[in-house]
Amino acid sequence: MWGNNGCLMKVVFDSNVFDDIITGKIDINMLIQNGLEVYITHLQVDEINECPDAEKRARLFNSMTELRPHKVPTESFCVGISRIGSAKINDGSGLIQKLEAGNSNNAHDALIGETAIKNSLTLITNDKKFKNRVVELGGMALTTEELLIRMNI
Repeated sequence: MWGNNGCLMKVVFDSNVFDDIITGKIDINMLIQNGLEVYITHLQVDEINECPDAEKRARLFNSMTELRPHKVPTESFCVGISRIGSAKINDGSGLIQKLEAGNSNNAHDALIGETAIKNSLTLITNDKKFKNRVVELGGMALTTEELLIRMNI
């Protein structure tokens, strides 16, 4: 799949997108065939690992593995959430605080959004409020429906 600038589209999936994959809303083979380059942080792995349903958790991990994602560190470190070796020290830009504004209970989203913005990755999420906040702060973001439209599926 090619982005607007003619380059391969590099995306980071919010954890909720993996639900769309295992329910069949998104065809993982189409993602692979279109050459979508997928990135994840430790947060998506951690969130999937918290799924209480063992069978669903296994399907989520299998879908993630099948995509062969590139793992990148988060751009900030949040005590109690971030993993040493999987997160960078905040650069002081204030972006993480802007992403958290009005949603301080969900630092996970802010960390994923900041990582997407600073690494020029397109965030794919079903959380429209989160998507809009990333776009407002200069990032690129699509819902799964918008991704499917771009892929002509």
